[in-house]
Amino acid sequence: MQPSEDRGSLFRGGRIAAVARESRLFAYSSGNFGKGLVFAGADLTIMFLLTDLLKLSATAAGTLMLMALAGDLVFDLLAAVLVIRLRRSGRGYRWMVVAGAIPCGAAFALLYAMPALGAHQGWMLACALLVFRGAYAVIDVPHNALMAQITSDSRTRGRVSGYRLLFSTGSALVVALALTPLVQQAALDRAFDTLTMTGIIAGAVFAFTMSVCALTSGGGAYLRPAQGSTGDGVAVPLGNRLVLGMAAIAVITGLAVPTFGRMLLYIGTYVVDRPDLVGSLLLALTLGQFIGVLGWTSLTGRFNKSRLLALGHGVGAAGLILFALCLRRPDILPGCAVLIGMGLASVYMLPWGLLADAVDFVAWRHHRRFETGLFAFYLVVVKASGAASTALIGWSLGWLGYVPGEIQAMPVRAGMLGLGLGLPIAGCLSAIVLLRFFDIGHARHAGVLAALARRSRACPPKGPTQSGAEPVSGL
Repeated sequence: MQPSEDRGSLFRGGRIAAVARESRLFAYSSGNFGKGLVFAGADLTIMFLLTDLLKLSATAAGTLMLMALAGDLVFDLLAAVLVIRLRRSGRGYRWMVVAGAIPCGAAFALLYAMPALGAHQGWMLACALLVFRGAYAVIDVPHNALMAQITSDSRTRGRVSGYRLLFSTGSALVVALALTPLVQQAALDRAFDTLTMTGIIAGAVFAFTMSVCALTSGGGAYLRPAQGSTGDGVAVPLGNRLVLGMAAIAVITGLAVPTFGRMLLYIGTYVVDRPDLVGSLLLALTLGQFIGVLGWTSLTGRFNKSRLLALGHGVGAAGLILFALCLRRPDILPGCAVLIGMGLASVYMLPWGLLADAVDFVAWRHHRRFETGLFAFYLVVVKASGAASTALIGWSLGWLGYVPGEIQAMPVRAGMLGLGLGLPIAGCLSAIVLLRFFDIGHARHAGVLAALARRSRACPPKGPTQSGAEPVSGL
């Protein structure tokens, strides 16, 4: 009976180890709830807050968002340089997340407190927005880069991408149920105190979530970077076609696709003439993402992430086209939003898994592991594209003659539809074409990992590297 008991003990031990590994992946992914709450919340509401609450012109609001774009270009790169230097001194990614959690939460609360503080001047709002963006970069870069270390398996990275989006979708549900309605109501009632309290609560939840994420996702066997491929830096190889392809995906993900969500407040209020429908549409979009994340995550083990991402763009484009055809049937629009959400789940989820795999491909090609650098580069492009999208919305509405709170002329409504539906449809179709040239599937990635391991054995390091013996030490 002894061999049977030993096998049973090994089986139970294996199950416990598997549960522990999955729990760490889940703990790491939970940080996306806090990040989504503040960044996506600000992303969906800040333009409406500036135009309809603070009564800035759409052009001025667009200019403020352009300043945020310039800030993102600088802040993410500076955050990457800071992360790399701190890692050399023994402070890893998780240490950075914990250290920056409270300052970033406070910066978000300040942004929503600006109306109550009487800070309506453009330069004050610009400063508050830049402070928030800079504080967020200090959190965002190390949290995303940590994904390349928690696992080396391409399929597992796809599953982690799903977990991340699951938490992001949960935060989107909170934004749809609480944050967006509060901003709408504050615009009608001038309820600045309520808006301030909302910002304080959201900032506190963010700080708590990110701290718990960093403190509970450690203690396991993290991937140690291949010792034959070191030398992280922000000067990533722009001549590499895979790096350029990920940059193009980032532009589509940040500039084109999110305009549907950003324009929902305007389309629901001024085109469909059903302001009360906006909350339902956001909830339907979130429901679609919940369904989508479960479906796409279950498929990541069987199919390559690039193919699933292309399929997701196709589903999103189909939902957007159907939404455009049903504008005169408000009762059908929530169903269209569910389909859009199912497609967007893939769009927002899978590029992060592809990026983590790209780190290994670039390491093999260039003999350097641009881990922090590549994640910072992608973040710069996707967030700058997002800010450019918001600036484009502001400038376009101002040029078309948008007047807050009034019945809009036909050119304004047509422009809203072009921005909210036409642009994301074009982005989805472009991504489908682009992804046909991606060939970094599960099998090829496994081969690259094996080649990196052979290189590491053949060329062991002559001295200490920046990664150290424990990439996430310092807590």
